[in-house]
This record gives sequence, structure tokens and C-alpha cells, in this order.
Amino acid sequence: MSYEVGTRCWYPNETLGWIGGEITKNDLADGKYHLELQLEDGETVQIVTDSLTREDADASDASARDNRASSLPLLRNPPILESTEDLTSLSYLNEPAVLHAIKQRYSQLNIYTYSGIVLIATNPFDRVDQLYSQEMIQAYAGKRRGELEPHLFAIAEEAYRLMKNDKQNQTIVVSGESGAGKTVSAKYIMRYFASVEEEHSAMNDDIKHQIGMSETEERILATNPIMEAFGNAKTTRNDNSSRFGKYLEILFDDETSIIGARMRTYLLERSRLVYQPKTERNYHIFYQMLGGLSQETKKSFSLTDASDFFYLNQGGDTTIQGIDDAEEYKITVDALTLVGITPDIQQELFKILASLLHIGNIEVKKTRTDASLSSDEPSLQIACNLLGIDAFNFAKWITKKQITTRSEKIISNLNYAQAVVAKDSVAKFIYSALFDWLVENINEVLCNPNVTDKIKSFIGVLDIYGFEHFEKNSFEQFCINYANEKLQQEFNQHVFKLEQEEYVKEEIEWSFIEFNDNQPCIDLIENKLGILSLLDEESRLPAGSDESWTQKLYQTLDKPPTDKVFSKPRFGQTKFVVSHYALDVSYDVEGFIEKNRDTVSDGHLEVLKATKNETLLKILQSLDKNAEKVEEAKKDQKPAKVAGRAVQKKPTLGSMFKLSLIELMATINSTNVHYIRCIKPNNEKEAWKFDNLMVLSQLRACGVLETIRISCAGFPSRWTFNEFILRYYILISPNEWSTIFQQDTTEENIIDLCKKILAVTVKDTAKYQIGNTKIFFKAGMLAYLEKLRSEKMHQSSVLIQKKLRAKYYRKQYLEIKHSIYLFHSYAKGHATRNAVEREFQSEAAIKVQTLYRGHTVRSHVNGIISSIVRIQSKLRQQLLQKELYAKRELSAAVSIQSKIRTFKPRSSYVTTRRDTVVVQSLVRRKMAQRKLKELKKEAKSVNHLQEVSYKLENKVVELTENLAMKVRENKDMTEKIQNLQKSLNESANVKELLELQKSEHAKTLADTKSEYDGTISEFQKKLELSKQEVEETKKELEEMVTRHEQLKIEAMQQLEELNKTKQLLSESSTETTDLQGQVNSLKEEIARLQNSIKSGAIAVGAGAVATGASNFNATPRHSRRFNSQDGIIPDGVPPSPLNILSKTVSNGDDVKSTISTISKINDELFNLLNDTKVLNKEITEGLLRGFKVPETGVAIRLSQKEVLYPARILIIVLSDMWRLGLTKQSEGFLAEVLTTIQDVVRGLKGHNIIPGGAFWLTNVRELYSFVVFAQESIVNDESYNKDLNEEEYNEYVSLVTELREDFESLSYNIYNIWLKKLQKELQKKVIPAVILSEALPGFKNENTGFLPKIFGSTSEYTMDDVLTFFNNIYWCMKSFHVENDIFRDTVVTLLNYVDAICFNDLIMRRNFLSWKRGLQLNYNVTRLEEWCKTHHIPEGAQCLVHLIQTSKLLQLRKQNIADIKILCEICADLKPIQLQKLMSLYSTADYEQPISQEILNFVADKVKKEAATNPSNKSKLHADDIFLQVESGPFEDPFVGVETRQFGKIEAYIPAWLTLPTTRRVVELVTQQVTVQDTN
Repeated sequence: MSYEVGTRCWYPNETLGWIGGEITKNDLADGKYHLELQLEDGETVQIVTDSLTREDADASDASARDNRASSLPLLRNPPILESTEDLTSLSYLNEPAVLHAIKQRYSQLNIYTYSGIVLIATNPFDRVDQLYSQEMIQAYAGKRRGELEPHLFAIAEEAYRLMKNDKQNQTIVVSGESGAGKTVSAKYIMRYFASVEEEHSAMNDDIKHQIGMSETEERILATNPIMEAFGNAKTTRNDNSSRFGKYLEILFDDETSIIGARMRTYLLERSRLVYQPKTERNYHIFYQMLGGLSQETKKSFSLTDASDFFYLNQGGDTTIQGIDDAEEYKITVDALTLVGITPDIQQELFKILASLLHIGNIEVKKTRTDASLSSDEPSLQIACNLLGIDAFNFAKWITKKQITTRSEKIISNLNYAQAVVAKDSVAKFIYSALFDWLVENINEVLCNPNVTDKIKSFIGVLDIYGFEHFEKNSFEQFCINYANEKLQQEFNQHVFKLEQEEYVKEEIEWSFIEFNDNQPCIDLIENKLGILSLLDEESRLPAGSDESWTQKLYQTLDKPPTDKVFSKPRFGQTKFVVSHYALDVSYDVEGFIEKNRDTVSDGHLEVLKATKNETLLKILQSLDKNAEKVEEAKKDQKPAKVAGRAVQKKPTLGSMFKLSLIELMATINSTNVHYIRCIKPNNEKEAWKFDNLMVLSQLRACGVLETIRISCAGFPSRWTFNEFILRYYILISPNEWSTIFQQDTTEENIIDLCKKILAVTVKDTAKYQIGNTKIFFKAGMLAYLEKLRSEKMHQSSVLIQKKLRAKYYRKQYLEIKHSIYLFHSYAKGHATRNAVEREFQSEAAIKVQTLYRGHTVRSHVNGIISSIVRIQSKLRQQLLQKELYAKRELSAAVSIQSKIRTFKPRSSYVTTRRDTVVVQSLVRRKMAQRKLKELKKEAKSVNHLQEVSYKLENKVVELTENLAMKVRENKDMTEKIQNLQKSLNESANVKELLELQKSEHAKTLADTKSEYDGTISEFQKKLELSKQEVEETKKELEEMVTRHEQLKIEAMQQLEELNKTKQLLSESSTETTDLQGQVNSLKEEIARLQNSIKSGAIAVGAGAVATGASNFNATPRHSRRFNSQDGIIPDGVPPSPLNILSKTVSNGDDVKSTISTISKINDELFNLLNDTKVLNKEITEGLLRGFKVPETGVAIRLSQKEVLYPARILIIVLSDMWRLGLTKQSEGFLAEVLTTIQDVVRGLKGHNIIPGGAFWLTNVRELYSFVVFAQESIVNDESYNKDLNEEEYNEYVSLVTELREDFESLSYNIYNIWLKKLQKELQKKVIPAVILSEALPGFKNENTGFLPKIFGSTSEYTMDDVLTFFNNIYWCMKSFHVENDIFRDTVVTLLNYVDAICFNDLIMRRNFLSWKRGLQLNYNVTRLEEWCKTHHIPEGAQCLVHLIQTSKLLQLRKQNIADIKILCEICADLKPIQLQKLMSLYSTADYEQPISQEILNFVADKVKKEAATNPSNKSKLHADDIFLQVESGPFEDPFVGVETRQFGKIEAYIPAWLTLPTTRRVVELVTQQVTVQDTN
């Protein structure tokens, strides 16, 4: 071990136990080492020692504290190990290291820590409900210990798994001092076992799984409030302290299902009934009874307030802050009822408890030497009345005692103190008997004979008191410490056994491990002449006393060999000292004899057995049976003595406890044991306060340090090959390990590499052993390896820095050198450019002068010339103006003459033309009037109207054909234009080619001009021809465009003409409709005349004709439901009446023929639909169960008839059932259809889940929309109900309303079933894809990618699989015409589910969260976000907010408090406890600086501070769950907020692959009926 400067150590401290320090000086002088240690509190300690090695450096003994100046300080672990989850993984396993690790974890709100096989649970004194939530149970279910953080549930799951797999009984021992949290831990373990079975079933089938417990499991959990009420009390250390030990066996059958339980209790603290110290209370049940019983009941029991009873008011405080006794009473009563104790028996129990309170108030009068008690004493009378016993005899035996000898019975008086003891003994006896009877009854309910026959295995939970040591220790502490001695011995042997088994399993060399054996102390207590035997012997003597027993102890035990564990105190004769494994305890003998006897006088026993209270009598009888069992057990252990007369001895409390303890140890030794040590961190019960000295004493007492000492004797540190290589491969040359990362590797190669690392780093081979799967190290070796690794990392960092700095500065040097060269070249260039510039300027000046002079001369000459030109132009202008004036005069004269000459002829012509027009107008008007009269006559004829209609239709057809022809011409013209454009483009390409060739030839033209002149001329000709062709093509193109525009104009004109024609046609149709109405009225008149003439004709009522229904003898009129065209009508138009008569006036034979046809169709339909057995089987088996989902995809467009064929077939069948009056049949038909659809959806599996669910969602919506349409039609459209009476109308409305509710329920059910199936399918993919997959290249984690073939496996699913999953949902719902709102709601629900389960998985992963993981997570979540954006789901990012913020938390810097504050603002949606949990799980990489303890404590304090500011009275630290709530249903049906679909004309469509002969016939008949009605 090294004590170099900088080495961190632990030094003893009186206040803190141990304090950290650092070696600041290490000098060797005069053969001694002089060390200087700088402590964390600033103190400097000087240490002088002969050697820097110590054999006990890992031991936690007292010598290090007693001889501080000469003892070497204990070495401290590296920071990476200081807050480890398992104490045995510490490199230096010593007392301060263990204490510091627990304290560090506790400060980070981690209350659980492993120490080998032991789970250390530190009481937080705060509500940590989220640690025991259903989500936490689910997280630990099925996980092996070590996969997740230390937890109570990890121990419970390990026990459950071992029992299930190995078929071996298990025991979980929960121990600790009062207030350490034993009861709560045991309670949560029981809750886990009651819930874990549900969680395992949930993994198999989420749809059928419903969170709930069986009645047996609820009864087992109900034992907790019962036992707490009757066996727990408030003490100075704990508000809910268990005053008894309990061993609960949870029983399982061969299928590992909980079938029952049985309970054993140990050493109830009976003295608490009659005495409580200050601030303490009696058992909870008394205060619950006073707070919860009705006033009437309390009056009958003569109960008032707790302060009025002596047994309840001794502590002074009768309430517990934050606890409502009345509410607790209700919980206790409900629990009693649940375990089979009826309300009547409960009242009897409360009556007995009330009598005990009155016994406490009995006033015994003190006389000079004796005590007296009147039988008329009020409290005595009340108590005896409640118990149903004789008051006189009861009072008598309080003040007197009876001594039975061989020949007579002697009665003597008791003094006052003895009388009070006698009174209290009766009360304690009754309460103890009642407690035992209650336990026995619970066992009978939970473990009846039927259950006993099915028991295959059990898991026992032992909730027992820890080692106790007070200022005054009495009989109870002695028994408790005796039990802990037995448990500690079993614990040591178990730990030793596991340690040796591990070594044997791994086949390593080891030597026998010695450990402290406490067998001498156990022998001292339970041997033939031990403490308990001497106590029983003294207790059976009538004159036995504590003093005489003490003298026997001194004489018998204070000598070899027992004097090593037994001693007499220096002062006084009323104590003895026992050296327990934890420490020496001094016991005060006062009360030992009386407490051990723990019985009442024979007189009182006879009085109690004569009771009239049946419940009390049963309790006493149960007590006698138990005493007989104890005596029989003792007889089995010892052979009966023949000589002498056998005298029945009452069992003492000590003997009964010893026998029960022996039985308990036998049970524990036959099981596989798990240990939970509960630690109480402070005496003030203050939340999250850690008292070092108090915890240290408990660690010694509970055996944790002994476990560590045993581990230190062997090889405490163990690493798997994979972990070791990943951590320490850098300690050897890269040539040794680089090949492993680049090629396939075997396990032998890995082991060889481990050996190479160890050979280089560890010279002493005794310091480690290589097993089959692990490497075992001696204590301190991991710290040594960590030191080597740190040095290697430091050297590598320095080397990398050196190379980087050399590269940086060389780059700077080269840049400077290059800059100088550039400067030189720029300077020379500048000088040269200046010289050239001067020459250019000289030449430029000469040229400027030349140009200026020339410009001056030219300007003068130009001025002269321009003056001459202006003079000439003015002269010419004047001459021309004169000539123009003369021409204008001549033209005006000619014009005046022509106007005058033409006036008279024009006037004559205008008059003649007007007269002619007037005559023509009169003639034409007369002809038009005559034509109008003829047209009016023709318009009254139907035939003429038909001809006009026919002509108009022909005109429409003609115009349509013309329009089509124009469109075709337009299309041809467009194609021709495109061809011409193509030709033009080709010509342009030719031109470009020629230009390119021309440029190429131009390069060599100077040298070969004469040779290629001819070729150039040819190309120029070709170019000119091409230009001509381009121009011609452009002209032709312009002509075509002009022609195209003309065609468009002509088409528009024809379209306008067609619209006008359509308008005329609609006007003509209106007139035709009016005429048809007149024709129908004539038909009705003809039908009435025929009915009056022919009495035997078929009755066709006017109402039937008007409504279009065919009501014949086979289908009575009152049975009609709906018209057969319901749902087969135009969109938004109510069903029109069916006109079964011809549209033209015809004779009666045509009417009869039509009616006969429809009657035959209806008769066949009635027969087919009435046979529901055939139809139902065909629909359910063929159509529903034999359905085929149409294929979907990007390029597939499905019509509604291809998707909705099941719904539309059902609509056709259902509507005709209603029309024909088959209401009962339709109800049965629909019931079977609804059930079948739900079963079909529930049976969807694999790749059929998404398309199948979407397919049935849209079909059920179609059916629901039809039912809503039918309901609205009946209620709002009088044409449906005008022939119905009120009863029929109400019946129809009720039927359709119920059917609407049924379809709403079906839609809700199949949506929930489908969504849960989607969640189950998604659950398998999202964790590997979102959390584990590393799709982002270059940022993969080393520990996950290392040797995957040997030690791990790659992710099964990727983000592509998840996105494909969502894409399938999108395309299926879109192809199946599901509303977009439904798709959005479905995806949002699934995204929330992804966010919750991924976050919940992340927050439970150990050694997983890192900066690279944050990058990968952000990349994966971003892909989901982008998918949501492309599919128009803007709320997708908000659904994934927790994953997004978690990825940011992992990526952002966390070096100081300011960073954490910024991080909290960014991650605003994460709760403080979630932030704290994630940061505590963060794994820093080698290149990162670890998160400091200051930051972790700051985050933990933030969580505590938020709890402190909670507005409620109770502290709610951690009350908010660290898990996100997973939406697992029931889900609201999204169709509720969507409008129903509008019905258009339904097309009867049955796919060819469906074998439905009956259904096909029904559809054919309905089609025929509609066709007949339409044609007539």
C-alpha cells in the first residue's frame, strides 16, 4: 500500500466517526516515517510509524482510533468507487469506506445499497411513494439482481425467481432497530409478491391483463393493517414501531400462483399494555377504537376519551401527527372483514379491548400491609360486565393469591404492589391471548386445509427486531438479542457458504476463511445450565425472585469457559453482562422472573373460563390448545421420566420463545435466505439527515461489517472479463488489443488478453485469481489498477497534448514563413507595377493631346456645316407651306358641291325604306300569332313534349360530340405543337454544335487557313440553311398557336350553347314532372274504380301506392320497418316513395304484373332473411371471420366499395329485415355480428394488426353512420312513419336507439383493443430502436459495441422499423378512408406511449446514460419529429418532450451550479426528482470530468427544498413519481368528436372470392326489386 504525497485517507474523528484527509508530507528520518495528514476540516495531523504497511489496513477495528499517532490511516477509495452500489466492490473494504459510500448514496436520495448478499435500506423518514409504485414493480419484474439499481424489489424478485426456477423455498430476513423501517419494508415486499404475478401475466398478454389482485392476495395484504393495529405502537424512535416479531409465509401452488399465507409471531411486548414511557403510546387499536366507534357503541362500552384511561394516558401524547385514528379504524375494520372476521365478532373483540381499558382504571386501595378492592368499584363492574365474568371473584383474586401444595391450598393476601401486578397481569394475559387468537384465525382463513394440499413452495418474510442496547435493558431486550445472536450465526454461516461456493464454482485456488463464531454466546443462553434454563427453574419456584436468580447466574456462569461471554459488573448485584457479537450488553434483572412467568393466578383463570362471553371463551380455549402443543413438543425432545409423580408445568415465556426460535431457525435453514438490513439514520426522525456515529453503530450491530470482513479475507473484488478489458485494456500496448476490435474474437482470446494485462500490471500473482467467468482480486487491487490507469491516461493525455501543440506551433511557423515569401513577392510586384504605370501614363498623355486637338478642329468645321443646313431647311419649309394651302382650298370647294347635289335623292330613299319595314312587320306579326296558337296546342300533348325532350337530348348529344371532337382536335394540335417545339429544340442544338465546331476550328485557322477555307464555307451554308429552317418552324409554330386559340374560343362558345340547352331541358323536365303528377292522380282514380268493381282482386291501398311499399299477405302491413331503398338514395335526399306503377297510363293488367313481380321478390327475401341460422353462419364465418384486407401502399388507391363491402352488405341485409318486419331476427343477427367483429379484432396478430384494425374501424364507422341516418330519418322524416301508430313508432325508435348505443360501444371496444395491440407491438420495437440503437455514425459507445458476439447482442429493431410501423398506420388508415382526425389521435396516443415507456426505461438503466447516448437519442427522436412534420402532426414534438429534454440533459455541460440552473430551465418538463435520478445515473467518459459531489448534492437539495415548500401539511418528497404515466387505457373513442358519414347511393358489391350464396341471393333480389320499381 502506498502513502505517497496526495494519497487520500480516512482518519478517526469523535464527531463524525471518520473524516477524510490527504497526505501532504512523507519523510523518512531515523528509520521512521513521518507523515503529515491534512484533514477536510483544516486540521493537520502528524503520524510517526515504523512501516508503511499494515496487515489490518482493511479492517475496521478500534485500534485505529485508540492509537492515532502511531497507526496508519485507512486508505480511501478512488472517486469512481466511493458511491458504488455494492460495498463489496470497493477496493479498500474498511469501516469508513462503507460508511462514506452509504452516506454518499443517501445524500443523492438513494436509500438502498448492496453489501454482497445483504441489502442495506436506510430510512429516509420521508414519503418515497414512487419507489414502490406499480411502474417500479413492473420495472423490476423479471430482472436479475444487478441489472437495475439496488432496491427492495430486486431482492423480492430474486427470491421469486429462485423459487419459481429452482423450486426451492425462500426466506427474506428484514431486521433493524426500532424506527429503521422494517415494517414498511416487509409490507412492500408482500405487496410486490401480490402484484408480481399480475406483471408477469401482463408480459404475456396485455389485452386480457387487468391490474387487479385476487381475493387471496388482498387478504394477505389485509394482514398488514390488522397486525399493525394490534401489534404496533408509537415509541420515541418510531411512530409505528412493531412490538413483536413476525414471520409470514406466502404460499404458492405448482403454477407459482399465490394461494394463501400463514403467520407466526414472536415475543409480543405485553408490558406496553400497562405501561408506556413519556411521549409513547399504547397499541394503535385502542386509539383507533376510541376514534372510530360510533357514539352509541362507545356509550354501551362506557368509553370516553383516551385521556380518561390510565392504560392510554401515561405517555402524555395520545395522538400522532398526520395520522387520523378514525380513518385508520375504518381501514382496520375493512381488513378484519376481508380476512373473515364478521362484524359481530369484531364488536365482541372491541368489547374485550374496552374491558381492558376499564381494568386499567380499577383503583386498588392501599392499606398498611395489604391491598383491598371492593366488588362495587365502578370500573371493575364495567370491565366484568363487558367480559361476562363474576365481579366478586375477579376482585377477590386481585388482592389474594393461592399457593397449591401437595396436601392443601393456601390463600394469602397480597400487598398493594403485588395487587397492581396481579391486575395488570390479567389484562396482559387477555390481550396476549386475543392477539394469538387473532393470528390463529387469520391463519385458518389464509391457510385452510384446501390450501395446505396445494402448497408446493413458499416465500417467508421475517420482520424481526434488530439488536437493542439501551441504558436499561430488561427481559425483552434479552430475548431480542438472543434471537439476533441466532440470526447472526445463521447469517455468518450463509455468507461463508456462498463465498466458498463462488470460489468452487469459478475453480480458483483459495484457503479456508475464518470468521467470528458466536456459538459460545448462544450456548451461554440456551444450554442446559444456561441463562434461560436457570431462569425457567427459578420462575417455577413459588418463592423465586430476581435476586436469587442473579446469584445463581454468578455462581454458575461466571467461571470458565462461560466467563468469556458472561461477566459480573463491578458494582451492584442486580445486573449481568453478556458479550454479544455486536457489543457487550448489561441487563437489569428486575422483572425477569415475573415477565418470564407471564401468567395469571389459577383463581383468575377459573374466573375467566367461567365467562359468558363466547368470544372470550374461544380465545381462552385456543390458548389452552397452544399450551398443550408446546408441552407435546417438549416431550418429543426429552424422554419422559418414569420415576416420581408427573407434575404439569405451565410453559414459561422464555421456553416458548426458545422453542419458537428453534423452529424458526429450522425453517430458515431449510430455505434460501435473503437479507435486508434496515438502518435508522438519526434519532430525531428528521428527513434525509445522516448521523455518522449512529449509522456506524448499526452497521456493526447488523453484521454488515462482519460480511465485509469475511469478503476481505478472500477475494472481495470481482470483475467479468468484458468489464475488465473495457476498463484496463489501455494498460498494455495497442498491438496486443487492437486486433480484438477488428476481427472475430473467441472467449479464449479475451481471457488471454486479461492475462496479458495482469502480467504487465500485477507482479504478485497471489493478489488475483482468474476464474471461469470472472477475475478475483484481493482488497486494494482495484485502487492500484485505477492508479495505473489514471497514470496511463495522464501520460497519454500529455503525449497527445505535446503532439497537438507541436503540430499547432509548426503550423504557425509555416504560415509565418509563407507570409514572408508572399510579402517579398508583393513588394517586387508593386515596384514593377509602378514603373509600368508611369510609362502607361506618358503614352496616355500624348494620346489625349492628339485627340483633343483633333476634336477642336472637327467641332469648328461641323458648326459651319450645320449652319448652312438650317438655312436651307427654313427656305424649303416656306415654299411647301404655300403649296399645301392652295390644295386645301380646292378640296373644300369640291366637297361642298358634292353634299349639296346628294341631299334630295337620299331623303327620298330613307322615306321609302321606312314604309317597307312597317308593312313587313305587320305581316310577320300576324304569321307569328298564328304559329303561336299552333304551338300552344301542340304543347298540351305529352307526345309532343317527349319529342321536344328527345330533340333537346339529341341536341345535347350532338353538342357533346362536337365538344369532344373539338377537344380531340385541340389535343392533336397540342401534340403537333410539341413536336414542332421538339424540332425547334433540335435545330437549336444543331446551331450550338456548329458554333462549337466553329470555335474549335478557329484555333487552328491561322496556320491552315488555305486548307480549310472550303470546309468553312460549307459549314456557313449549312448554318444559313438551319437558320432558315428555324425561322420557318417558328412561323409554323405561331400559326399553330393562333389556330389553337381559335379552337379554344369555338369550344367555349359551344360549351355556352350546351349550358343553355341544359337549362332548357331542366325547364322542360319540370313541366314533365307536373304532367306526371296529373297522370299519377288519374292512375289512383282508376285503381279505386277497379277495387270497387272487383271484390276478389289483390288489395293495393292508396296509401301503399303513395308510399311505394308492397304490403301483401305474406308481409303484414303493420310489420313494415323501412323502405327497401333506405340508404340507397342520393346524398342528402330522404328516401323517396317507390312507385310500383308504370309512369305512363296503362291498363290494370300491367299494374297486376308489376305487383306480382315485387310480391314474389319480397316472399323469397322474407324466407331467406327469416332463416337466421343459415344467414348468421354465412355472415359470421364467411364474411366476418373470412375477411381479406385489401392491400395498401403508396401507389394503391382503393375505392370505397373495395374497403366497405362488409358494412354495406350488412346494411342491405339489415334494411330489408326491417322493411319486412323481421325485427326479432335482426336483433339476434346484429348481436352475433357485433360479437364476431369484436372477436375478430381481438384475434388479430402479427402483421395483420395494423391493416386489420383500420379495416374494421372504418367498417364499424360506416355501420354506425347508417344507424344514425336511420334514426334521424325515423324521427325527422314523416314519410317513414305516417302509416305507423304510436306503439309501432315508439318500438322502432327504441330499437334504433339501442342499436346506436351498441355500435358506439363496439366502436369504443375495438378502438381500445386495437390501440392496446398497437402498443404491445410498439413496445417490442421502441426500446431497442429509440434507446439502444446507435444509428448516428461516429458516436457509438465503446462498452455497447465491444465484442458483441461474445458478451452482448446488437439491437434487434432500428428506427426504420418504428417509422415503418407508423407509415403502415398512415397508409392503412388513408387507404381505408378513415378520417384524418382519427389518424392524428391514434398517432398522438402512440407517441405519448413511446415517450413514457422509453423515458421509464431510460431512468432505470445503470451505466448507460452518457453524452454519446444523448446524441444517439436526440438523432432517433428527431427522426420521429420529422416524420410527424411530414404527416402534418405538429403536436408530435410535444408528445416526445421528455425524451427530447432527456437527450439535451445528457448533452449539455454539467460542470458547475450555473450549468445546472441553465439545464433546469431547458428541461422544464422534467420533474426535479427525474433530473436528480438521471444525473445520478450519468456515466462520464474518460475524456469527461466527472460530475462533482457538490452538483449532485445541489440537485438532491433542490428536490428536498421543493418538498419543503409543498403547500400540504405532509411532506411529499418524492410523492411525484419518477416514472411517466403510461397510457394503457381505456382510451376515449376519437370517433365521438367526428361527424358521421353522409350516405350516398350504395353499390351492392360482393367480392368474387367470398363464398356467400345466401347473401348473394339476398343482394340480387334487392337489386331486382329496386330495378322493377325504377322502371315503373
